[in-house]
Amino acid sequence: MREARRLLAELLARPDLRPLMNRLREYDGSTYRHSLRVARFALVLARGDGFDDAQLRELAVAAMMHDLGKLSVDPGVVRKPGPLDDRERDEIRRHPAESVDWLRGLAAFPEAHRIAPLHHEMQGQHAPYPRSGTERRKPDDAREAERRRQLPAWVRRAGHILALADRYDALISRRPYKDPWPDPEVRAVLLREMPAVAPLLDHLRPPERPPR
Repeated sequence: MREARRLLAELLARPDLRPLMNRLREYDGSTYRHSLRVARFALVLARGDGFDDAQLRELAVAAMMHDLGKLSVDPGVVRKPGPLDDRERDEIRRHPAESVDWLRGLAAFPEAHRIAPLHHEMQGQHAPYPRSGTERRKPDDAREAERRRQLPAWVRRAGHILALADRYDALISRRPYKDPWPDPEVRAVLLREMPAVAPLLDHLRPPERPPR
């Protein structure tokens, strides 16, 4: 975890990334903290999976900014303590595509925009999320064709690790609409939901107290 914290501190100091993360922090502190935790978790998992330094940096940026698209969502929807209605769910579903639109502008990290939208792909209880603003504007058959496009194996693996880190943090954290789940229960659930990557959780020590 120390290596992950060091890398994130380095990235947060970059002039191309710092303003974006500051906007996320100003928008919603809980989403900002969640994004940093997910990035730390994803880095530990990916290092345990054998990712090299360049791949780790791309994954770190994707993880830090995987929810950046929520800047286009009404903050009241993000902070709502109860179930979302259909309109609110549709609004939330836009955020991965909006995140891609932000990440495409980061010339130093050309793969981050391909990793970030995969963070919902392995969560079977959700409908597929559009991966980009361009895809969001296409008809359904064109969207499906684009979802099937080939990605480098490591990019897809990075997306699956990001999905695991995101789901892990969501379950162990205290949220306005839920209490935290016990870490052993979370790991058991994720082994069933994401058997291809969940064993990597062995590399991750559980937090001492539930995150907020």
